[in-house]
Amino acid sequence: MEKNDCVDMQVIGMERKDESFLNGYKAQLFDLVNEEFNEEDDNASQCLFSWMKAVRDTLQAETVLFYQRMENSYHLTEAISTGNHPVSVFPDVLEAIFKDSSEVCVKGADSHSDFASFDYAFMMDDQHGSCGILLASGIVSHDILTLSKDVLEKFSAASCNYLKKMNLFLQIIEDEHRYRELFKVNEAFHSSMDINILLGQIISTLTRVFPDYHFHLLLSNDNDKNHGNLPIKDFDYDRANTAAMEAFVNGTIETDHHYSEQKLTLYAPLKGKQGVYGVLEVVTGLPFKFPENQREFVRLLAYTAGNALENAKLYQQSRRLISDLQLINETSHRLNSNLRMAETLTFLKKQIKRSFQASSIGFVFIDKRGEYKVLTESSSFFRGIEGTTCINYVKRKIFTDKEAIFIGDLSGKFGKELSYLSLMAVPMIQNGSIIGFCIVLHKEPYSFSFDMYKLLQSFIHHSTLALTNSMLREKLEELVITDHLTQLYSRNYLDEEMARAINQDEQGALLLLDIDNFKKINDTYGHQIGDEVLIQVAKVLKEESKEAGFAARWGGEELAVYLPHIDLKSGIAIGSRIVEQIPKGTKPSVTVSCGVSSWKSGQEDHVKDLVKRADASMYYAKNNGKNQVANILN
Repeated sequence: MEKNDCVDMQVIGMERKDESFLNGYKAQLFDLVNEEFNEEDDNASQCLFSWMKAVRDTLQAETVLFYQRMENSYHLTEAISTGNHPVSVFPDVLEAIFKDSSEVCVKGADSHSDFASFDYAFMMDDQHGSCGILLASGIVSHDILTLSKDVLEKFSAASCNYLKKMNLFLQIIEDEHRYRELFKVNEAFHSSMDINILLGQIISTLTRVFPDYHFHLLLSNDNDKNHGNLPIKDFDYDRANTAAMEAFVNGTIETDHHYSEQKLTLYAPLKGKQGVYGVLEVVTGLPFKFPENQREFVRLLAYTAGNALENAKLYQQSRRLISDLQLINETSHRLNSNLRMAETLTFLKKQIKRSFQASSIGFVFIDKRGEYKVLTESSSFFRGIEGTTCINYVKRKIFTDKEAIFIGDLSGKFGKELSYLSLMAVPMIQNGSIIGFCIVLHKEPYSFSFDMYKLLQSFIHHSTLALTNSMLREKLEELVITDHLTQLYSRNYLDEEMARAINQDEQGALLLLDIDNFKKINDTYGHQIGDEVLIQVAKVLKEESKEAGFAARWGGEELAVYLPHIDLKSGIAIGSRIVEQIPKGTKPSVTVSCGVSSWKSGQEDHVKDLVKRADASMYYAKNNGKNQVANILN
């Protein structure tokens, strides 16, 4: 065989060896591409490990290292070694290996001091530049060590092509997984109007999709602080960093690099159609840009969450409005049912406590002199020193500003710590004048929302007229049943009470009194002094009978006292005491003549019979010396 033929045979043999090497490697890559991966596993790590194993087997190497390019540096991503733990290479050394822009470096042929421990180095290129560097060492096979550079470049190209397909395949799987999660969370969002459930769905979805990241929800105007263990914070407008503020204000996704902490933070606005409700904070320890598909997923999740939050808030707001309207309607209905003043205030207190979860409620009325009176239906706090301080502060501010008060934190307002820190106060205005105010307190700061404040204003506005009507009605009733001059009960009222007592009680006594020589008082001192004497006598009657019965003006200078549950003997004793005290309590001093009658259960008696006997006894006392008590018919 000629020399040229031998050379040709060697060339053919080498070509067949190269072809067999490449075909075997490509066959393994083909099997890897068609291999099915369990979606519950880490597909990226599994694919990379399988490829590295195929590289090691094909090159018959002891150690194979793969450095992935991230931003402007290389990071060791995968290492396979059958011997000792592989030695890593510094990123600047990797850059220096390929300084001549070659795609393959061979030990010996491409000398580099730091490359001595490796046999081959491959630059993995894609259309956008370097995506990684593959290093192989510990190759003992002569056939592998003598592969031509052309074959090695084809090996590198096949590897790079596999990596591109692997990344595309993984991206498709990841996108499918993310959008499946997005579909699930979107479905969950539409099945609930509970804000805490919605917020929990956001966090759980992000945790499943990005298990290595950390998350916070920075919510604005979050009134509900009870979110359990969810990573939720208030959006602090004063302390928020620039990226978070831009995301909130502009409604765009922003990133913030912390190179010293090797941390990257992404801020996505929770944006609805009517506004931005907070910011989703995503923190990763990897110092590189978020992949575009991850940014898009976070953007879509934040947008979907923002709309869901908005719908939930609108739903809750509509329910609050319905509840508020029901409260106003129920209150108006009850207040128009002719309640007594005490009943009206008790009802208002109950409604306020239920609707605002108030800790203490006070009702304060102002008289024409500017003096205030704390109504008995108010909480006990307002009858103490702290309550008085609070009332004086509210009164001064309301009369100065002529409007309601809304204070979220009372700390430092009065120079000392208070038992209550949240305050709302609304004036009661009737015909343009302030007739009083309602104070609502809570122990915790910022416990009342602005919506609660506006509702309380509407509530008190609707209630003021009813309170005023109750006051006027009771005052009118008082005028009807009392004598204008003496402020004693009227005769009609006394007749009604005696009739009721005879039907219900066991016994009772009636005193009839006539001022002795009253005409002489009028003739001597004038009718004005006569009226003063009547008023003084009435005062003595009220003082002496206030615990035993009630006094009335019978007519002219005649007065009466009815004593329920009192027998005749006790009635005579009370009458004697009154007769004794009247000369001491009048000026000019006068005396009275008193007649006493009584009744007992079981005897046929009527009011007119009781009056008739008392009247006869009174005239007996008057005709037999005056200034005495008499009983002649019992």
